[in-house]
Amino acid sequence: MRELSRIQSVIFALGGLLMVAGIGCVVFGMATLWLQQCGAIAFAIGALCFAVMQMSQVYQGSSLVIRRLRRIMIFADICFVISALLLVENVFQIVFPLFAGTIDGYNAYIHYIYNNWVVTLLIAAILEMYSMHRISNELKKEE
Repeated sequence: MRELSRIQSVIFALGGLLMVAGIGCVVFGMATLWLQQCGAIAFAIGALCFAVMQMSQVYQGSSLVIRRLRRIMIFADICFVISALLLVENVFQIVFPLFAGTIDGYNAYIHYIYNNWVVTLLIAAILEMYSMHRISNELKKEE
């Protein structure tokens, strides 16, 4: 795996920290709306930084296992970004007025958008942990 530069490593770590802090603000800041809004924005920025920096790492070897695990990791990054979009929608309700006109639209919004950021975040976290663990083991075997 190609190593990240020092600046990229800082952005990567800062993105992960912003994701954790943002989710903490959203989950534990239920009493204040401004804390939820700041948390959602922090999570979105963090997820974008984290995903972009992780996607910029490339594998130059020939192992098919590591290539497959990299694709799983990219899918997890996409799930992180989707979680950020759903969380921002959940907090700010940007497209909610488009759905709220009818009861069917309201039900569709509740079914497909409202609080589904938790599901995509869980999927992304599990895939990320699995692929990171397996990639590190495969790179040790390769050396």
